[in-house]
Amino acid sequence: MRKSLLAVPVALCGLGLAAPHAHATLNPPKAINFSAGPLGTLSAEGVLSAAGTWQSNPVTLTGPAAYGTDRHTRLDITNAELILQKTTGLVQFFVMAGSYNFPTLGEPILPTPSVPNYYYGAVPEAYITLAPTSHFSVEVGKLPTLMGGEYTWSWMNQNIERGLLWNSENAVNRGVQVNYSTGPVSASLSFNDGYYSNHYNVLTGLFSYALNKTSTASVFFYHHFGSTIINDSPQSLNHVYAAPENLDNSDIYNLLYTTKVGALTVSPYLQYIYAPSSVKLGAGYTHSDHVFGAALLANYHFTPMWSTAARAEYETSTGNPAGTSTGANEGATNNNLLGYGPGAKAWSFTVTPTFQDKGFFTRVELSFVRVANGTGAFGTAGTAPNQWRGMVETGLTF
Repeated sequence: MRKSLLAVPVALCGLGLAAPHAHATLNPPKAINFSAGPLGTLSAEGVLSAAGTWQSNPVTLTGPAAYGTDRHTRLDITNAELILQKTTGLVQFFVMAGSYNFPTLGEPILPTPSVPNYYYGAVPEAYITLAPTSHFSVEVGKLPTLMGGEYTWSWMNQNIERGLLWNSENAVNRGVQVNYSTGPVSASLSFNDGYYSNHYNVLTGLFSYALNKTSTASVFFYHHFGSTIINDSPQSLNHVYAAPENLDNSDIYNLLYTTKVGALTVSPYLQYIYAPSSVKLGAGYTHSDHVFGAALLANYHFTPMWSTAARAEYETSTGNPAGTSTGANEGATNNNLLGYGPGAKAWSFTVTPTFQDKGFFTRVELSFVRVANGTGAFGTAGTAPNQWRGMVETGLTF
């Protein structure tokens, strides 16, 4: 997902095998089922939410004027989405339409009207499912990612903002996905366009094993075949900011574990990214680079209405921030994988108390990010290493 602006879902009821993301805090929408004649029984649901934000050290954005500006304060829509799906029979489908935003740690928060235009459009997810049995299905279309420990849409997550590790992962891809499950084992394989690049040369896979009724372990891989040059200039086609060239051309792996003990859910996961050298991609890819990340997500329900979620993360990357395009340090500038400069490191902490009553929810969030060894972080000059952010989000799932 990371397209550094500092420098330049998942079916709820369908047969698609969702990635083992951390358990969501919010109650899911309550589907309205209705008969659609020859289409059979369909279900409709929706989400509407808004958030107010305060942050320290807003950054200077580079890109189309439609982006707006990063500010100390912002009030905006976070979700205005409708979902229509069919979850029975041989032929099924899922469509999500509307507007959305991606509040993310360590990244500017864009004005919501500009987000669909530069990411996944007004219909961010839409796919057809062929389900000949309850154990096997095939999906084709705009699919939710299998990668990582957090969902794309804020109402599906325990925190308002997505984390640092999520920001290095893809969110939506176009392609085909095969799912199979039997007993405690489930597996999904997908051939797709990676980070929404429109180049179909990526294979992803997710394999999960339910250790018991409350614990699941999973492994994920993302493999890119060849090298893909992506035109990501601000004047090029829409949605280019969903496709960071360095990450799209990488190999990525996750190890994930989720367990629930009473009212406490804990979900640690690890991330490894390998960005190979490439003559085709140019001087910035003379040497290979790596990213290692670790995250711990936890959520505790005090009552059915009150809960608190917390997340801690750390990520580190290789690369020499003093490198040049020629000379002794040639190629050392390779792959600004974290968005803060080659060789950058970052850590974060987030806490999110939440109240919900049926479909109504309100949550308050405080987060902190610190960047080390970076050549561009926070503030108008990119020299501030820290950013505090406070958010209040309220809304309805229906």
